[in-house]
Amino acid sequence: MNPILQTAAGNSENQDRGLIHHDGLRIIQCVADGAGGLSGGAEAASVAVKLIRDGASLLSNGQACVESLRRMDETIARDPVAGETTCVLAIVTPEEIFGASVGDSGVWWIPETGDPLDLTASQQRKPFVGSGSARPVPFHCPYGAGCLLLATDGLLKYTSGERIVGVCRGLPTDSAAGRLIELVRYTSGRLPDDVTVILTRL
Repeated sequence: MNPILQTAAGNSENQDRGLIHHDGLRIIQCVADGAGGLSGGAEAASVAVKLIRDGASLLSNGQACVESLRRMDETIARDPVAGETTCVLAIVTPEEIFGASVGDSGVWWIPETGDPLDLTASQQRKPFVGSGSARPVPFHCPYGAGCLLLATDGLLKYTSGERIVGVCRGLPTDSAAGRLIELVRYTSGRLPDDVTVILTRL
């Protein structure tokens, strides 16, 4: 497994952040999208990924991921500079994939054949992390051959699931990650929003 992280700015300041952290046989992945329209979004996203990295050893199951995001919510809410952010957290082990999420970023499991599975389909979009009242939702699925995609809404909101799946299945991982961002780029060269993806082929 060799996760690929790609990010691109669609706004004057890219408020997205991503993390790939190897912890023994586990890979901790996180994507955070600072809330637009509020001050401190980039700072909130930066704090989110730092807290995940610092607390990686505690992430033993989905419920532990929920508790991590709850602590993150409280910590960022007390921060005088940080605003609010989405956060999706996924842990890949040799046996399973688990994690938790808040907001409208997402985690998709894309098997080699068949329909993709949105692991974050039941997440709570709001309140965001940093509000002090975020409600993280856990997820879990068995390990299997295919692709794991973490993405901010800059990708998920502006293209179709069919196009995302086609890119993930049709290209090598390093090429596919960059191509996902290009799916939502306007002919002018601009992006509709900040876009961050982490793609892992299992």
